[in-house]
Amino acid sequence: MEKKVNQELYKKLQKVNSALRVQKKKLLEERDAFKKWGDDLSRLNDLSKAIVGTLDSDKIVLSAAAMMQDIVPHEVFCVVLFKQKKLWVCSPMKLYVEDTDEIKRLVLKTMKKIVDAEDDNNYKIEIKCLIDQETEGLGFNSELSNRLFYPIEIGDTRIGALHLIRKVDKQFTEHEHNLVSMLVSTMTLALRNSEIHREVKELATTDSLTGLFNNRYFHESLSRTFKSTMRYQNPVSLLMIDVDNFKHINDQYGHQAGDAVLQEISNRLIRSLREIDVPARYGGDEIAIILPETSVEQAFLAAKRLKRVLEEEPIFFKEQYINVTASFGVASCPSPSIKSVEDVVAVADKALYNAKKYGRNRIEMSESIFIQDNSFVGPFVY
Repeated sequence: MEKKVNQELYKKLQKVNSALRVQKKKLLEERDAFKKWGDDLSRLNDLSKAIVGTLDSDKIVLSAAAMMQDIVPHEVFCVVLFKQKKLWVCSPMKLYVEDTDEIKRLVLKTMKKIVDAEDDNNYKIEIKCLIDQETEGLGFNSELSNRLFYPIEIGDTRIGALHLIRKVDKQFTEHEHNLVSMLVSTMTLALRNSEIHREVKELATTDSLTGLFNNRYFHESLSRTFKSTMRYQNPVSLLMIDVDNFKHINDQYGHQAGDAVLQEISNRLIRSLREIDVPARYGGDEIAIILPETSVEQAFLAAKRLKRVLEEEPIFFKEQYINVTASFGVASCPSPSIKSVEDVVAVADKALYNAKKYGRNRIEMSESIFIQDNSFVGPFVY
């Protein structure tokens, strides 16, 4: 009898011991889970500090991508920002030529869920790689199908989305979903602050009508460029452009037409210039363009090309076609006749005066020049 009781007690103790082991395992797992949560939240806090510590949207995306790899491992990280029918895909990874079409296809497909787009063609996509194109990195792979796609929203306004992609055999966990959700909240505020900063900066440097830089920014930029030219002897040229008979356009078609003409001329110039060039509204219908690293011969060819862009197609306004031409004055330095930044403007302005004086719709240079075949091009050149 006693032996039987002992056996039953032993079995009960075994069950209790087994239950305790299970409970201990659960407690250890919960402890590890809480520890991981604590570690991840600590990393997320560091990430939040890094993100909110800058107003540069590129640095925000780069910081998020670098630190997010430790929290939620992934193969592809990109932030899609959109406004005015254009999508910017900002990626810290190296993008190969063959990758971009696949990324665009994928973004357009998934972006419909975010912007309720009915027509893919409504959205133009720009791929922006945030690292040196020569840096080694993982190319995009369409077989990486496990994706997280979180909208980036300010109130009811959607400004973009975060896109994470991982290999098929490594599914995202609920814990990782929660971490990414918290990251998106922080990144949304940081990107919005960055956008506000950019808008304020643009208002301070941009002409509201034409979208060109304003007069103040022009003088600041020309001063910096001229100092560099004087120190390193690298060439810089200045184009002064005046719309021919602009008063006549205002008188015949109205001031709204005049504004439309200035806007279209500015758009054509912006599309035709390099990123390093600085187009500015100098005043009224006069436009100035700083051409860094540009010799006098190159400036003449640039002016000739821009002149053709302005005159080759009339501007359409309220069922009317307005023919537009412009006069160009060109100055370049280093030059013996230019000793100060004021001289650069004065010399280009004098050349522009001569262009208008001798018939308009022409280019005048500040000096005689020769092109490559040694044929004479100045002083009344075009």
